[in-house]
Amino acid sequence: MKKYLFWIAVVLVFINLLLIWDVATASDPTELKMNLEKAINNEEWNFAATYSKELAVFYDTNQDYDKAVQYYRAVADYWTRAGHASWGIVNLIRADHIDTEMGLFVEETYSAQEKLAKFEPPSGTYLGMFVAGKRENGSVNKVNELYGKKHAIYLTYTTWRKKYNDTNSYFPIAFAEKVKENGGAMQIGWEPSKGLDDVVDDDYVRQFAREAKAAGIPVFLRFAGEMNGEWVPWNGNPEKYREKFKLIHDIMAEEAPNVAMVWSPNFLPRHNIEPYYPGDDIVDWVGFSLYTIPFSHGKEVPGGNPIDYLRPLYEKYSHKPIMLSEGAVSHYSYELGKDFSEWAAGQIGNMYGFLPRLYPKVKAITYFNLDKRTTNYDNQNNNYDMGDSRLVDNTYKRIIASDWFLSDVTASGSGQKASKFERIENISKLANKRNCFVYVKLPLGEQPYVVAAYQGKNKLAESYVQPWEMQIDFSKVRESEPITVIAYDRNLKSLAKKNFMSRR
Repeated sequence: MKKYLFWIAVVLVFINLLLIWDVATASDPTELKMNLEKAINNEEWNFAATYSKELAVFYDTNQDYDKAVQYYRAVADYWTRAGHASWGIVNLIRADHIDTEMGLFVEETYSAQEKLAKFEPPSGTYLGMFVAGKRENGSVNKVNELYGKKHAIYLTYTTWRKKYNDTNSYFPIAFAEKVKENGGAMQIGWEPSKGLDDVVDDDYVRQFAREAKAAGIPVFLRFAGEMNGEWVPWNGNPEKYREKFKLIHDIMAEEAPNVAMVWSPNFLPRHNIEPYYPGDDIVDWVGFSLYTIPFSHGKEVPGGNPIDYLRPLYEKYSHKPIMLSEGAVSHYSYELGKDFSEWAAGQIGNMYGFLPRLYPKVKAITYFNLDKRTTNYDNQNNNYDMGDSRLVDNTYKRIIASDWFLSDVTASGSGQKASKFERIENISKLANKRNCFVYVKLPLGEQPYVVAAYQGKNKLAESYVQPWEMQIDFSKVRESEPITVIAYDRNLKSLAKKNFMSRR
């Protein structure tokens, strides 16, 4: 029997080698399309995925990005049909890197009637920071002055069973006191470094909970985050993870009502996230670690965009308030010795200017302000410290000055006035001046110089900075004609163009 299985394996390997050789030598896309059609007709989905991938690479190499996107997304579909959905994710990511998107969004106000989670604001996004940059150097006191705006949440980490001898506590009381002095709330990454078996209902956990309550400030407790990653010792047993998360939830509910439980995987890998979800009745907030870097695995990846990375996760978990529990954009690669500040400023614009407006359930973003070269752990290639790039720093300060970003964590409540941005095609009867923005995403992280809205030859509005905010007077807009939005480069050459009409 073993010999029989061996020869079956040999034959399958040989067939796949022939297929790979056939695909690799077929430079004519016409032939590839014929082979793809044949594979689809025969429902040979692994072959279909392989041929579609070769077509995607062909068009990608020739910078025919629209067609490349089509085939990359088809690859993911065929791998799903073949029973290997996770194999297609990398193709979806590449499709996002080279795709072009445009959207015209209009601000709508409403009365927030939905039931809100603990500390969830009706609208807007809490500003948060991990104060490890060279300028603040761990000091919460410097943040307001450095960034021109009060921040609502401050991140710290603690390992399981760590004792703070200066305060004779298990909870980081000294840090909490500094946060309280600055009118802030805490986010804590609580890491069971010896594994989940060490997480039990004992005096350590109970004292930690009571000290959290005594801190007298809102606490977002991110227990055992990034559990979907093999780099943490609490990875690998989703059932046990859910059990331990529930245990901590129940203890906090009993001992520390000022604690909100945050379930927070890493944004990648995403195929194994769902088994770790403890349940809606256990999770207060859903968080994600989400980093955008210009260089990875030996090559530049300028197309990465936090909006694209978050999209499939947001679609699944936005029934809960969402936070980027830690996230950042690298503006310098030490491995390349290369500055990426211009690209990084655009990604900060995506992360803060667009993401919380496109995804209104993103109610908090905590920036991981750290130059990894100053650490002695993990990948030291990236510099996330905004203080080391004037362009990134100024972009951040400009965007967070918006009223959209909240400086204080308050008890949530319904019935308050709230606002969100809707796609114009979902809105009817627009007849006055409205705040708008244009979402523009171009291949490989390129940014426009100016974005303008027209009706016919009449310019309605324009904007020169992300997030391309503008006011449009809809009393002067004819309902029967589309609004044309154009993104231009510095030479006023059109980079992208799209027509929009409100709902009839």
